[in-house]
Amino acid sequence: MKENETLGIIDIGSNSIRLVIYQLDQDGAYRNIHEDKYAARLSNAVEANGQIHRPSLDKAITVLKQFKAKCEAFQTNRIRAAATAAIRNATNAQEIIGWIEQETGLEVECVSGDQEAYYGFLGVIQSIDLADGYVVDIGGGSTEITVFRDRKRLHSISLPIGAVNSYARYGGEDTWSNDHIEALCNQVAEALSEHDWVRQHPGLPLIGLGGTMRTLAKIEQKRTQYSLPVSHHYEISAASMDNMCKSLPHLTSAQRKKVPGLAKDRADIIVPGILILRTVFDMIQGDHYVVSGAGLRDGILRDLMSPLCPEAPNALEISVRNFIHFGPPVPEKHLKRVHQDAVVLYRALKGEAPEPADARILYTASMLHGAGKQINYFRYTQHSSYWIMNAGIYGLSHRETVLTAITADYHPKKRTPQLLNKHKDILNDSDERHAHRLGSILRASEAINRSESISAVTATTKNGSLQMHFICAAEPLMELSGLEDALKDLEEAWGVTSVYSIQQASKE
Repeated sequence: MKENETLGIIDIGSNSIRLVIYQLDQDGAYRNIHEDKYAARLSNAVEANGQIHRPSLDKAITVLKQFKAKCEAFQTNRIRAAATAAIRNATNAQEIIGWIEQETGLEVECVSGDQEAYYGFLGVIQSIDLADGYVVDIGGGSTEITVFRDRKRLHSISLPIGAVNSYARYGGEDTWSNDHIEALCNQVAEALSEHDWVRQHPGLPLIGLGGTMRTLAKIEQKRTQYSLPVSHHYEISAASMDNMCKSLPHLTSAQRKKVPGLAKDRADIIVPGILILRTVFDMIQGDHYVVSGAGLRDGILRDLMSPLCPEAPNALEISVRNFIHFGPPVPEKHLKRVHQDAVVLYRALKGEAPEPADARILYTASMLHGAGKQINYFRYTQHSSYWIMNAGIYGLSHRETVLTAITADYHPKKRTPQLLNKHKDILNDSDERHAHRLGSILRASEAINRSESISAVTATTKNGSLQMHFICAAEPLMELSGLEDALKDLEEAWGVTSVYSIQQASKE
């Protein structure tokens, strides 16, 4: 892979045609540099005989030509176009692909239902650090369901039931009748009842992909005035989803268009979407809903970049690596030292290794606390905090994201209390104290690593006193000038006193 290579991925879906362009590096890092979509509604173009006629493809072909031109403007080295349910389920699928390829010059892959489920699973596994769950991808013409345990895919199914074709079959009326609601739910339940594995893993989260799930998240966030405008890894309770499922079908189309968070072009298909989602949730006996902002396109990318090991082992580490790679030129060795020493201080103060959530927060804050320098060096920790909360870091829950941002921009007298107050809806009652403890640790570790004078740190806590020992290659003037204030904050947060000793490193 060449340095700064670009790759275009086009998802020819049953509802929308989407383009994403990635910048890739020879080290395996990547970032999204462009996205676009067009609601082509190809599922509506399917005739009674199962065919899609050539005139019905006019808009789709025009959009695909425009997407190809955009890729060429970004000098993409490769374009991968994937067609899903609307085209693969058409009785003249090969003829459709032939028309598209001939008129656009694109090479189009007709993705099978199992492949679509697999790509969706890869997109989830590389973006959310959950070991077990059900992945449910509701598209315009199909719904893919996958169960995974220990981050390994066990079973998948693709149902030819989606939001667009279900609306065409059961919708039509302004509001949905109880008979039509029941008919659609029964169709989904009957299709799933043929597969025993669907009910064999109760109590797991349902991780939803696609426009239906993202839209429902936006509706719920607007309703609750949620303080973090990020949908990825947003969690929705079963009760909240039940309430939306009870209300949306019985609103008129005009009323649905006025629902905060619901885009007008989804006012019709959101009803079959939520009915399918809720029926699947009941069948799998799910615990709660989790939104994934990553899906098929991300899975295709992962499959292309790591064909021998497509299942990402650690979503957080990959995400942080990507940010660092395309971020400001801060030596990664320095960032790792900050993290290492933060863990040393945590162990000494807490008397044990960081619990998993704290480990993720300390790691991410240590590695990204300087990310804001890419915006402006001055007040960079504030820029870093904003970036962490809004950039969509994979592998963190929303609570962990907020605590990471506070830790990275720790300012105990002003900004930290402001952020704690702003995000009370996300944080636990005990997180105020927790944020001060984690933030003070990172600030002390940053001071210890201000220059390259201190080569090693050890620490213990005895009788309420944090005792640190620094091994130094040179007199740590820069470090000590900032450490005094940092230790005051740490002492207050942890209720300890602190002392340190300095040892000159031996010269060999």
